[in-house]
Amino acid sequence: MTVVVVRSKFLDLGDSMLKEGEEGDDLKGVVTVTGAGVFDKNERLLPLISLFLSEKVDAKSFALKTALTYGRNLSYCQDFLDSRQELRSWQLDDKFLHVGRPVLLKYVSEMHDDELGTKTIRNRDASILSFISKFLCIARDDRPAFRIDNPYEAGLISPAPKSKIVKSCSLPELKVLIESTPHERERCLLQFIFDSGVRRSEVSRVTRFSIDEAIRLGQAISPLEPRSLGVPSNYYLLHINGSKGGGDQIKERLSMVSPATLERVKRYHASAIYKRHSRIFPKDKAPAFLNAHGKPYTANSISALLARVSKRAIRQLKLEKSISPHKLRHGYAYALLNSKDIGDDYLERLGMLKVSMGHASFKSTEMYTQIPPSLLNAVCGTNLEAASKAVDMEKLFSETKLSIDARAKK
Repeated sequence: MTVVVVRSKFLDLGDSMLKEGEEGDDLKGVVTVTGAGVFDKNERLLPLISLFLSEKVDAKSFALKTALTYGRNLSYCQDFLDSRQELRSWQLDDKFLHVGRPVLLKYVSEMHDDELGTKTIRNRDASILSFISKFLCIARDDRPAFRIDNPYEAGLISPAPKSKIVKSCSLPELKVLIESTPHERERCLLQFIFDSGVRRSEVSRVTRFSIDEAIRLGQAISPLEPRSLGVPSNYYLLHINGSKGGGDQIKERLSMVSPATLERVKRYHASAIYKRHSRIFPKDKAPAFLNAHGKPYTANSISALLARVSKRAIRQLKLEKSISPHKLRHGYAYALLNSKDIGDDYLERLGMLKVSMGHASFKSTEMYTQIPPSLLNAVCGTNLEAASKAVDMEKLFSETKLSIDARAKK
């Protein structure tokens, strides 16, 4: 199966193979294309699934990555339906117009037999429900519903996924990662990701200007009203252009960052190598972090950095398993919940975490409550009396900072 999703992509019709047809002379010029196409193994378009995804992308109900995920999930089910003898008379994705709940139950059972994770099974099941219940079974102004009966009328078929403790990067593991790179630029970046809770895809949107503003404004009143959340004065509020907005829109939020971390970033900004590379960017648009070639970090390059330093630490027997970028974000969550200088109690810190992580609901934030508060200290590497994210970051900076040679090229 192949899934293609685009939004506002320029397409030159002059190069189209359709020009070879009888009406090809009418195809000319450049058009803007928004939509999705899902193709089977014989490269035939699956029209119903493609129309479903195209409408979602066009209405900006789905981000591009979300549409890709739905397309893949539906194509996996399409493969299963193609193997069913009782559906062999139906072509392409017309099988979704006739499949009943018993066959879908067999599909869920087969996924369990293949030992797929409960969350994966649930996600695929939810994709099928959305496609059938909210698209095929819904009439539009310009067309009737594609099917009348709904095999999902009784709800999702798969059982609820099992709850698991979120695995994070602990403070001791963060120190090992930092010490596994000889470049202060990379050490600074690793501490920043952990202490700010940014996603890997958000790093490139953090600018030098936003770092300067966080230091200058401190706890100034903002649209999120941080004072009402009781944010302590020993933390700076950093503006983050988030990656989880609907329809690929930027979702803004504020994150609580320790002064020592921003001091480390400003120290990096004062280096000759950063000044040299950042000159090509407008003053208020310069990325806060640049790679060895002076380019903004991408999500993939962040993953590559973590993979590289993790592998080095594992080889030196300092780590048992590789640390992914998202585990640093989880580390931020546990560090904030364990920081006794933030909020009056655990519940208040949980509310602050929801805002600073950019979660739409408490359901996402509550996954961090799977670990008992008594174990948070072991995860974060601090003790009950002096548990403070700000103090931990200051100590980490002091113990791991390196000088930046003015002649350095990396």
